[in-house]
Amino acid sequence: MTFTIKSKIEKGAIRLPKRVALAEGTRVIVKIERLVKAREKQKIVAELCGAWSSDKTIPRIFEELDTERHQYFGREVRFA
Repeated sequence: MTFTIKSKIEKGAIRLPKRVALAEGTRVIVKIERLVKAREKQKIVAELCGAWSSDKTIPRIFEELDTERHQYFGREVRFA
């Protein structure tokens, strides 16, 4: 059984909600994933946008992809 709950760190420990639907003594695995605020996400996206703009190999790579895409016409489908 897997479920997700939101929590926070207080004084170096994970502070869980008052009620967690597990019996006392239940062994668990904790996966910690930091919540990122919308403003932080926007900053990350802004930093990544255009990250390859100075890479001289990008146009050639896209030309190759375009050429390959137009050379493959899919597989043959036979109807009985």
